[in-house]
Amino acid sequence: MKKVILFITGIVIVFSAIVFIVSDLYLNRDSDVNATDYEQQLLSLTKNCELLECGIINDFNRLDKNEYQNNIDDIAESIRPIIYYPNGPKIGTAILNIALQDGKLNENSQLLVLDKIATLRYTDNDLYGMIDPSLKYIEIAHKSGDEFKIATGEFSLALIITYFKGYEFANDIINSIQYKDTSDEWKKLKTRAMLSLAENNLAINKPKIALEIIKNIEQYKTAYNEEDWRDYYVYLLSLRAESYDEIGLIEKANQCLTLAQLELEKDQKILLLDKNILIEVIRFKLALKNRNYLLIENKKEELLKIADRTNQIRFTKLVYSTLFDYYLQTNNLYESYDLNKRYNKLHDERLSASYQLLISNKLKINENSKLNEGRQQSLFFLKIAFIILLVISLLLLMMIFKIKYLNIETYTDPLTRSFNRRKFMIDYEGIEKKDHAFLILDIDDFKKINDSFGHEIGDEVLKKVASEIALILGNNHQSYRIGGEEFVVLFIFMDPQACIKLSEDIRKCVEMLRWDYDLKVTISGGLSFSDKEKNTYKSADELLYNAKRTTKNIILNDSKY
Repeated sequence: MKKVILFITGIVIVFSAIVFIVSDLYLNRDSDVNATDYEQQLLSLTKNCELLECGIINDFNRLDKNEYQNNIDDIAESIRPIIYYPNGPKIGTAILNIALQDGKLNENSQLLVLDKIATLRYTDNDLYGMIDPSLKYIEIAHKSGDEFKIATGEFSLALIITYFKGYEFANDIINSIQYKDTSDEWKKLKTRAMLSLAENNLAINKPKIALEIIKNIEQYKTAYNEEDWRDYYVYLLSLRAESYDEIGLIEKANQCLTLAQLELEKDQKILLLDKNILIEVIRFKLALKNRNYLLIENKKEELLKIADRTNQIRFTKLVYSTLFDYYLQTNNLYESYDLNKRYNKLHDERLSASYQLLISNKLKINENSKLNEGRQQSLFFLKIAFIILLVISLLLLMMIFKIKYLNIETYTDPLTRSFNRRKFMIDYEGIEKKDHAFLILDIDDFKKINDSFGHEIGDEVLKKVASEIALILGNNHQSYRIGGEEFVVLFIFMDPQACIKLSEDIRKCVEMLRWDYDLKVTISGGLSFSDKEKNTYKSADELLYNAKRTTKNIILNDSKY
């Protein structure tokens, strides 16, 4: 109950804080960093710029303010070659902000610049920094009354929300946009929107819906020239490969990925920034299904580096989950343990960076405000205090999420909600040298149940048996599903007779379960107690084997008492 109250309190505080920040961004736009500040930033970046970066800065500085409007397309395009340079995104952001605030740009030019600034913020891993230009874009679009500009702004905001894992919320925004398919610009927006919908549905484990969306995208091909369409075609082929993989059609997934790689070789222009990464990630994921372990070993460090730095949390999850499954398949306990530590460290670093960016962006606004004495100064400190409250609340909330949800995702079997083999391997390593008992359980004649009643009923049996085991064990012990119909229970520092009784209670309760079908479900088990130089896992497995060979519906043990 305390956790529930804390959770609800955290939600209320965070929601209030978000409303505060968004409202403040709207109401205090004039207090944003001014052109002079960006000029100083650009001057500072000039001291350590690379040759190409310096050339772009010098070309921009040669322009008079009155020339920004007529040259804005060239200014924006000049930044493209340095977008992946160390200081490229910061240089581009400074240049475009100077042009925006000092150049007396018309409406269309302002929208172009704001869109580019948001993209540069994304490239610079400043996700919070994307919010302000996107909100300004929507404001200008609404003032213009142009439906296409409004739709573009709303779609951009939906994309930002996906970077914070708000996939379903982003889908709601995208689906609410009224698309007009009468012109090429609307078709292009629809293409991007549908790609995003497909990705979001993959992120929330709905591959069949993603496939249906992808099938409808090619109708907008006519809006693009051949080179530009290739980018989208490569991307949708990669998403199709991922979708087929998720529903088990591996051969179709391989075909789509091969075709995507062939198209990528013809590519001459980078339009979609993440398409190369997507192909590599899906190729890596499919390698596990194809048992191409050599590719996984050769690519794992390269892909982990990408996963650690990308803003696409979905890509990060795909890489890490693939490696976790690979280590489970190859029974590599130690690599799995190290990977888990790396994943948790990455999560903590991203969380910390997220707080720092949030505070940094908020402080930049406040530091450059022309605060009046007294009331305005008090308001400044009130905002700082509110941000601190927000960070503390987020820390508490994210701690709960980390414990309740990250661990569920990493360590829980999705069908039965028992702990999975990955969690078992970690826990078993921790108790090997302690006094413990190891119980391994197997559902009798489970294959016959699947063959006679179908896999849907088989899944129901697994879920009900797992639920019964958890009910008997209560909060004192944990159960793990380590294979198809195999479950394990670990008992630590527990009287042998109590272990035997508890194990027998589980067997009897499963036997007494009632089913809607002409079905009888029983379990057999092996219970082994730890001793010097004894492998309880192996001993329990041998006892289980003997139980299955004899009467079944029995739990054998090797207790000395």
